[in-house]
Amino acid sequence: MNFLTRLRRNIAGNTVAIVAAALVPLVALIGSGVDMSRAYMVESRLQQACDAGVLAGRKEMGNSTWSTAAANVASEYFEVNYASDYLGSQDVSFAATNPSGTTTVEGTASVRLPTVIMQFFTFSELNLAVDCAARYDVGNADVTFVLDTTGSMACPSDSNDSQCSGYFSRYGTQQGRSYSGLSTTSRMGALKDAMDSFYNTLSTASAGSGGRIRYSFVPYTGTVNVGRLLPQNYIVDSHNYQSRKAESTLVEHFRSRDSRYTSDCSSYYGTWDGYRVYGRFDSDYNGCIWDDQHTGSTSYKQYNFSTATYKTFASTPDPTSTGIGNSTWAGCIEERDTVASGSVSFNSGTKTFSPSGLYDLDIDSAPTNNATKWRPYWPEIVYYRNNNTTTANSGTSSQTSCPYQAKLYAEYGSLSAFRTYTNNLAPDGGTYHDIGLLWGARVSSPQGIFSSNVNAAPTNNSFVGRHIVFMTDGQLDPGDTYYQAYGVERHDGRITGMQTSNSSSAITGEQRTRLTRRYKELCKAIKAKGIRLWVVAFNTALTSDMTECASPNSSFTANNSGALNNAFGKIAEEIADLRLVD
Repeated sequence: MNFLTRLRRNIAGNTVAIVAAALVPLVALIGSGVDMSRAYMVESRLQQACDAGVLAGRKEMGNSTWSTAAANVASEYFEVNYASDYLGSQDVSFAATNPSGTTTVEGTASVRLPTVIMQFFTFSELNLAVDCAARYDVGNADVTFVLDTTGSMACPSDSNDSQCSGYFSRYGTQQGRSYSGLSTTSRMGALKDAMDSFYNTLSTASAGSGGRIRYSFVPYTGTVNVGRLLPQNYIVDSHNYQSRKAESTLVEHFRSRDSRYTSDCSSYYGTWDGYRVYGRFDSDYNGCIWDDQHTGSTSYKQYNFSTATYKTFASTPDPTSTGIGNSTWAGCIEERDTVASGSVSFNSGTKTFSPSGLYDLDIDSAPTNNATKWRPYWPEIVYYRNNNTTTANSGTSSQTSCPYQAKLYAEYGSLSAFRTYTNNLAPDGGTYHDIGLLWGARVSSPQGIFSSNVNAAPTNNSFVGRHIVFMTDGQLDPGDTYYQAYGVERHDGRITGMQTSNSSSAITGEQRTRLTRRYKELCKAIKAKGIRLWVVAFNTALTSDMTECASPNSSFTANNSGALNNAFGKIAEEIADLRLVD
């Protein structure tokens, strides 16, 4: 009895028993922590891989329907992001689908994870599964296309500069002709196809989102066609044109105060030089005078002509008296007053251009006087002369071009509606980037003369992203005799101040230098307005000037129609914002 009592009271060795008793739940606790940590890591990696798969699949799907190719891309991206034996996982499964009638790609991924510790407690594996989905989504976006529609856009879509020159020499602005094994799709045709894809991408992204997508267009050559966008009081009533005019003199043949005639001078006539000439009563003479206009030589120089009728788009008689017939304004313009300076610059702090007097580069201000008004582009009456002349007895019609009319922001409910505009684009003329970017800025500016259109609130009252897509297929291509938005540079000197130069090549070289500086400074002004500026160089070098012009990570190059389509597609995708769906 004493032994049992002593044994009961003796606590030596109790720790061993307690530890032995606690060992089983302790191992289970640690094991569950280890296996649950593994499960968390596997599930997290599985979710990341699932997300990557559906994002890639949705991007591959683009504007089209779900396809085997898109499904394969989704699977490839999943596999790249999830190793099949990650942390000992087994039976990895992934499937991506596109539910009928939606633009969303959905995915499911699952895996079996054998346990390390918990298998000793009858929990031999964990089955893990995740869901994921991706779609293009867009809020509100305003997109302005500034499009080079010059003559080289008629060339094959895969032609280089040399091949394009050969094509143009043979066919001019005809499109789609077979030449040297090159594509029969013109650069202009490729541009229209790329714009179709751009439209479809944003249309798909905005479907059902309540977002508003609007487009404006500024085709350019050496000028832009904006006359129908401007109030008529923004256009001058007369302007100086480099032109010609048939000079005439009044020749008097006979005069008389005889009462037989003065009672009705116009009833009496005489014949001189084979022409019948009727009398007229002259109040200063107080009698009848028989005289007529004798046409002399045609003089080529700068003339001031009335534009009061022409700017109304009404048929206007020939102001030159040289028999060219009536003409009607197409809507292209000459720019406002400027300064012939080689040091044009934009100040991002004051948001102004210098030197002073650059009314043409003022993006936002409305006209207040003739210096700040625009002038009608009148190609029928413009001629150039020899260098360093103010007048001549002969001259030559200037090369001219007037692109299709620009368009302010509007919504297009269908691709066919969008095409009612783009189908009208046609190649012609020379390349002046500055005028295209200038008017791209004007139609896009929330502070400018078109602000009521630009600032029209979307129904969802949400933020509007603003974008300009600037596409060109060539470098600046000025000419001293080409009639463009600054007149005929050889004689007007509005950009170079070299109207007294005897060297066409010197004038053209200085034009190129100064116009390049101008368009680079305009790029700065556009970006200062918070507008994202995208630049696409099509079959031409993507120069440092162009990449500097673009917003960060917003410049592309394309050497054929497929590459152009891809470039436009990438821009549209970024605007649309490919994202995961909760």
